[in-house]
Amino acid sequence: MKRFPALLALCLATAALAPANAGAQDLALTHVTIVDVESGGLRADQTVLIRDSRIAWTGPSREARIPSGARTVDATGRYAIPGLWDMHVHTSREGRAAHFWPQFLAYGVTGVREMGSYLDSLQYWRGRARQPGSGAPRIVFSSPMLDGSPPAWRHGYGVADSAAAVAAVDTMAALGFDFLKVYARLPRDAYFSIARRARERGIPFAGHIPVSVTAMEAIDAGQRSIEHLNDDLYLLCVPGGAALQQRYLAARAPGAPADSVQPALDRLLGALQAGPGAAECAPLLRRMAAHGTWFTPTLTVHRGMSPTDELAADPRIRFVPPNLARRWESGRRRGEEARIEQRINAASARMVAMAQAAGVGILAGTDASDEAYVFAGSGLHDELALLVEAGLTPLQALQAATLNPARYLEAADSMGTVAAGKVADLLLLDADPLADIRNTMRIFAVVHGGRLIDAAERERLLRLAQDEAARAAVAPPARQPE
Repeated sequence: MKRFPALLALCLATAALAPANAGAQDLALTHVTIVDVESGGLRADQTVLIRDSRIAWTGPSREARIPSGARTVDATGRYAIPGLWDMHVHTSREGRAAHFWPQFLAYGVTGVREMGSYLDSLQYWRGRARQPGSGAPRIVFSSPMLDGSPPAWRHGYGVADSAAAVAAVDTMAALGFDFLKVYARLPRDAYFSIARRARERGIPFAGHIPVSVTAMEAIDAGQRSIEHLNDDLYLLCVPGGAALQQRYLAARAPGAPADSVQPALDRLLGALQAGPGAAECAPLLRRMAAHGTWFTPTLTVHRGMSPTDELAADPRIRFVPPNLARRWESGRRRGEEARIEQRINAASARMVAMAQAAGVGILAGTDASDEAYVFAGSGLHDELALLVEAGLTPLQALQAATLNPARYLEAADSMGTVAAGKVADLLLLDADPLADIRNTMRIFAVVHGGRLIDAAERERLLRLAQDEAARAAVAPPARQPE
C-alpha cells in the first residue's frame, strides 16, 4: 500500500490548480534541452507537449506533431527541469501562505512538504489549497508536531504517554494528514508507541529525533526522515564530540569549579569546528542508508542563524513582513560568536556529502517560516547552492529537489522527471543547471499543473507576495517555557 495516499491522489488529480486548467489550451515547449535528472544527460532540441495538466509527449522537435490551437513557446537555448520541491516549510501559520505561495510558484517551487503548525491552521490551509484556483503549490501536509506535554511550541500537540500517543496517531490518521511530525520533547515510551501505531495504520512519521531516544533507535523504529543537521546528529560524527559535550555540561553543573567552564567549552567548540570524522560517521550513515531513512539538512536555516552582512542586506527582505525583518536584524549574532558559528556550519555541512556517498537519500528543504534570512521560494535555490558548496555535484543537488522528493513520496510514477505521463510541473531556465547550480535562478518561465507562468505572471506573483508581506503582522516566537 502506498504510504502517501493523499499526495498520490493529489498528483493524479493534477493538484489544486488542475480543475481550473482542465480542458485548457494545449501547451508546446519547442526546441528545448531537457535535463535528465536521473542520468545527468542532456537531450537537445526536444519538444514537450502538455495537455490537461500532464506531459502528453516528449521527443525530438523534428518529430513533434503540435495540435492545432496549442500555445507554442519557442524554448531554443533553454533548459527544462522538473518543478522543484522544498521538503521542509511551515506555511500554515500567521497568514504566511498569502505571501509564501506566490513566491513558491514564481521561483519554480511547485511542491512543498508542510512540516507542522496549529491543528486548526493546518486544516484551514489544507482546505484552501484544494480549492480551484487557490494559487497553491502541491502540498504534502504533516500533522501538528507531536511533542511532549507541554510541547516545546504552542502550536505543538502534547503527547504525555503511550496511550496518548496511540490516540494521537489515530486522530491524525482520521483527519487525513499525509504523515506525522515528531518532535524533541516526546517521552521515550510515547515515541515508540507512535512508531508502532503509525506502522499499523500505514502512515509515515518524520521530523526531529527526541532527546529521549538515540538517532540509531529512531532509524530502527522506522522514522522516515530526519530533519536538520542538528547538534545531536552532528556530535555523533565529530571525533570525541559526545564526550566533550558531557564534560562541558558537567563543568556547568552546580558545584563544579567556575574556571572549568571555559576550557571545556573551548575544547568542544574546537572539535565542532574541526568537522566530522569518516570513521565516526560511518555507522550512523550506514544505518540510515540500510533503513531508507532520508535526511533533510536545511543548510539554509543554519546559515541564517549567523548571517553575513551581505545576506542581512539581501533585497529579498522586501518579501518579509517588516516587524519580522526587524526581529531578524535585532537578533543577529555578530563578531567572534558569529564567526565561530559560521565555521561550525561549514564544517558540519561536510556531513551531507558523506551521507550522499554512503547512499543516504538527501532532500532539499529550507525551513521557510519565520526563521532568520530564509526566503520562501528563492531560498530553495539557496539550499541547492549550499548543497553544492557542501560537496554534492550539481546533479545530486538537483535530484534532492526533484527526483528524490518523488521517490520519498512514492510518487515517482507521477512526478520527478520530465517525461510523458508525469504532471506538468516544469522550470524553463536560461542556462544549464548542471554546469552551475546557480543557473536554477535564471528562470525564463514556470509551468505548474500545465499552466504557463511567464515573466509577466512571475512579476505579478512577486508583487502580490511583497504587498501581502507588507500587510502581515507576525507574532513573537511561540516558544513554550522549558
